[in-house]
Amino acid sequence: MIRFILNNKIIETHKPDGMILLDFIREEEGLTGTKEACREGECGACTVLIGRLNNEKMEYKTIASCITPIGSLKNCHIVTVEGLDTGDFTLVQKLIIDNSASQCGYCTPGIVLSMTGFCFMSEEISYDAIIDALDGNICRCTGYASIRNAGRSLIDNLKANDYEKTAKKDRLQKLIEMNIIPSYFAEIPEKLKKIGNRSNINISDETLIVVGATDLFVQKPEALENQKLYFMSERKDLEYIKEENGNILVGGAVAIEDFRKSQVIKKHYPELEDYLLLHSSTILRNTATLSGNIVNASPIGDITIILLALSARLVIENRHGNIRKIELSKFYISYKKYDLEPCEIIREIEIPICSKNEQFNFEKVSNRKILDIASVNSAALIKLSDKKNIEKLRISAGGVAPIPLLLSGLEKFIGKELSAKLIQEIAEYCMQSVTPIDDIRGSAKYKKILLKQLIIAHFNKINTVQK
Repeated sequence: MIRFILNNKIIETHKPDGMILLDFIREEEGLTGTKEACREGECGACTVLIGRLNNEKMEYKTIASCITPIGSLKNCHIVTVEGLDTGDFTLVQKLIIDNSASQCGYCTPGIVLSMTGFCFMSEEISYDAIIDALDGNICRCTGYASIRNAGRSLIDNLKANDYEKTAKKDRLQKLIEMNIIPSYFAEIPEKLKKIGNRSNINISDETLIVVGATDLFVQKPEALENQKLYFMSERKDLEYIKEENGNILVGGAVAIEDFRKSQVIKKHYPELEDYLLLHSSTILRNTATLSGNIVNASPIGDITIILLALSARLVIENRHGNIRKIELSKFYISYKKYDLEPCEIIREIEIPICSKNEQFNFEKVSNRKILDIASVNSAALIKLSDKKNIEKLRISAGGVAPIPLLLSGLEKFIGKELSAKLIQEIAEYCMQSVTPIDDIRGSAKYKKILLKQLIIAHFNKINTVQK
């Protein structure tokens, strides 16, 4: 049995773990405010709030309900637009009306949830921050100017009510007072304590281990509905990011958005905060995980390409608790095949902390600037001596091989003085060492040229930073 709270109602259901949340909301509960559109997590019409109790405090995030299995939401608070009913329009809804930010209304519930979720999630109360929070919501008919204006009005209201200065433990009550959420939210922690039901499923050969599933439940939701599933989202012990012995240790259940916002990551790799905005929208980054992206094994996965350049290692655990380590660069065998047995999980990702004079850069070319799959992407970790000699050079590339690729043979350039000529030599070498294929994202020739240009961009960016 699966137990969770839907709006202000305790749900107990025997529906299969793999049933999609959107279908449960609409078909089983008759809550049709949550809209069905893309079923790929791309449009935001199905956005809902998910709250989890963590150390006596509720933490809410926005997610795409169209690709989220209900089995991953045990002991959670799920909020649809109906669950925001305060007896009148909420402040967010009123601001959308006042700014003419709704036309046909199909996408509006998702926008309402994203703006409401922003109040819970954002560390920064600013116009730019709320625009980022809306990055997963598409509107075909209203026009984005009015939606942005509604967002700006919300920021003005939050600032006028000193929300940013309100202690985090008091913010939920503040949102109730501002008529952003209903008063029943205050009762949710105690209700969740009473219904708690963590799964005790043992991993077997028949069990499918589900990490973020933002791609998995797009590819084959029907086939997975009745599958025996083990959700890494229940592994609260693997939701950590910490420093230890010169490494950043990232638990196997850490979501990409939590990784992006981590103070540890900002301290050592501040560039990643902006780079990861290119990966996907907020509603996907809140669910997708680093380990999920790794085992998805996409040859152009942004996360994998970044981690390859950073010399990441994987700590792998089997069902008996036995541990082994492997370099990420040795993890991939061939297209969509990798060194992981059926009953093994990625317990931890180790990322070496960059040393003095090491510079990191990520580049990506796609049809859209953000929130799109790359034609070619590349990451580089470069260390130069005080005399501008190359002391370390790691370059990864996606879209140019059947697997996420760490380029080999670059040791020949170690010790050489950096110059425009040398950069061209390195770029030319990288271009000639890959064997991409023609596909929907470009011809093989085009991808080779793209990679060459991205290599040059790495050095140009790093040279600019060091000057």
